[in-house]
Amino acid sequence: WRRLDLGSMCMRLSRRVVNPHLHARHARRRCALAIAQPTAETHAHLVRPGEVTPGIAGAEYAARRAAMASRLPRGSVALFAPAPLAYMSHDVPYPFQQAPDLHYLCGFAEPSCLLACVKRGGGDGGRSSGSGVDAPDDAEWLLFVEPSDPAQALWDGPRAGIDGARRHILPDGEVLKIGAAPTALLRILDAMDASRGDTAIRPGLLFDVDRNPQLTAALRPVLEWCKERQLRVTRAAAHVQPLRLLKSDAEAALMARAADATAEAFLETMAASSAAAARGGATEALLAARFEYETRLRGCGRLAYPCVVASGVRACTLHYMHNNALLSPGDLLLMDAGGSFGGYSADITRTWPLSGTFTPEQRDVYSAVLSVNEACIAAAKGDGGTSIASLHHLSLRLTHEALVQLGVLGPGEAHRVSRYYPHNIGHYLGLDVHDTPLASQSQPLLPGMALTVEPGLYFPPDDPQLPAWCRGIGVRIEDDIVIGSDGAARVLTTRAPKAVAEVEEAVRRGL
Repeated sequence: WRRLDLGSMCMRLSRRVVNPHLHARHARRRCALAIAQPTAETHAHLVRPGEVTPGIAGAEYAARRAAMASRLPRGSVALFAPAPLAYMSHDVPYPFQQAPDLHYLCGFAEPSCLLACVKRGGGDGGRSSGSGVDAPDDAEWLLFVEPSDPAQALWDGPRAGIDGARRHILPDGEVLKIGAAPTALLRILDAMDASRGDTAIRPGLLFDVDRNPQLTAALRPVLEWCKERQLRVTRAAAHVQPLRLLKSDAEAALMARAADATAEAFLETMAASSAAAARGGATEALLAARFEYETRLRGCGRLAYPCVVASGVRACTLHYMHNNALLSPGDLLLMDAGGSFGGYSADITRTWPLSGTFTPEQRDVYSAVLSVNEACIAAAKGDGGTSIASLHHLSLRLTHEALVQLGVLGPGEAHRVSRYYPHNIGHYLGLDVHDTPLASQSQPLLPGMALTVEPGLYFPPDDPQLPAWCRGIGVRIEDDIVIGSDGAARVLTTRAPKAVAEVEEAVRRGL
């Protein structure tokens, strides 16, 4: 794949002057092109030479595009839209986060863009493999971007523009202005339709029309073209998400960095929580702020999702995010939080006593959840039969057994387990915290798959069917794992304590 070698270029230039060392240094400065995302030239502390985004090389992005192209049928155009901009008020935007499918294929971080893959049919020069799918080198990639604008740059900073996007993002494709997308795509579709001759191959469009409403409206002429010819528009995400499901070594390394940063942030937050509860007057928001600070201190660019910091009975609300209740030393605290490192998410939940010591009742419930967590992690493997769905069935059985031992349910009340354990055992993990939502959880686990294991028990304070001793207790324990090349599960989150003694020790550090 073609890449611009800045070092070699500057070295060649240096030979033409009397002082080659001085000229090379000046040449490197002139070569640096600031765009709207970190590059090796402008952010050497984040991006290494050859990388497009932190930890992911341009060669890997090119290989992803080749793999994506190989999945497409001949005579198709696949479009990958960016995430839409969202505003919290009239002109105050929320922080932008790129759509994961587009990010996966090219790493471009700007909101106004469109990535396209054109897979021509055998009748217009494409080399057919005979199976309805062309070789990857028959595909053409196009990236439509906003051109550079000095007036806009004064307010928001520089865009990549045509030159920056071609240089840093898509050196093996064509980069055009975003405003030219409808016309360019119509021209491509017309040419494909005209050149198919007597073949049965008709142009097809793959595009997630619900991804970005503003872009979908701008592409209405393309959608109308398809409608007039009775061509069905199908989902592009269904083709890229199977690729995203299997993490490369580079992706797994970034996920490990995210998990380490998150686990260490949990340790610091656990210690801070006991001191804050003992001091009085502090709310859950203090711990959310401390956690985010600690993750950013360790290199995370953002949170993977808003923190759940649920103390006392609020732990029985699965996605409690108000984070405004006072911390009380006698309560358990359930925290579900994760940092994002290089765009890849961690997702950890730990539950601990703010006093630094579990009560006997809290310990019994916690130990029951921990036993399910450890058993499900031990059962997770790429053996051709285990899946997230089968792990969930295992967790239901084990949770029922634990509830019988606790005296909460009877042996014949397995149907009531979901009342106190209402969610799944886990989900896929990656660029999104709930990654690849189109991927079936019934498919066997394979090397490269990353997922969470997160059993829990939640006993509402007002449930008359529960014994009084456990009402108001909520516990969840969540870890992140990756299936290795040998089929074994590698736990990424071991630095976050979860054994009873380790949890108590971590919390007491703040007292």
